[in-house]
Amino acid sequence: MCSFAQRQRVEVQRIEWSMNFGASFFRDRFYDSRVNDEGYLLDTELRYNFHQLPMDVGLMLSYDRRITEYRNEYYSVSWNDNATFMAVSDYNFRRGRAVSCFAGVGVGFTTYGQDEHKFCVMPRVGMEFLNFLRVTAAYQAGVGAKQNLNITLGLVIGGYRKR
Repeated sequence: MCSFAQRQRVEVQRIEWSMNFGASFFRDRFYDSRVNDEGYLLDTELRYNFHQLPMDVGLMLSYDRRITEYRNEYYSVSWNDNATFMAVSDYNFRRGRAVSCFAGVGVGFTTYGQDEHKFCVMPRVGMEFLNFLRVTAAYQAGVGAKQNLNITLGLVIGGYRKR
């Protein structure tokens, strides 16, 4: 009879990359009172999967944007852009199977414009379908930084179950 640890261990490829697109819902108006509460988000991650543990570590770079000003005499729009760089780690449940779940955290910094940088953390949860489609919900927060909920849908390359 197999032990629990032996049954859970599934060999997957060590390196995986994902590209995600989604919506960002802001809780505060961190540096401009004219900004909207919604925006869009684009991020990319490169992760390393451990063979002995159902965990991965990696780096994430994200870019979010939201409208700050909208004028309607022949249409005028202004945008606020933010970039975030984080180290991320996830614990994977049912790794390598058709439907798997993960929970993790990210730690890094967010840039506002060119001069301002703020420390932030990001707890997250998600699901991966058929080892290539990834849905993630993450809450990014920091002292004096933005507070936002990100919902993304992404494509994953690599990290497939080894045969």
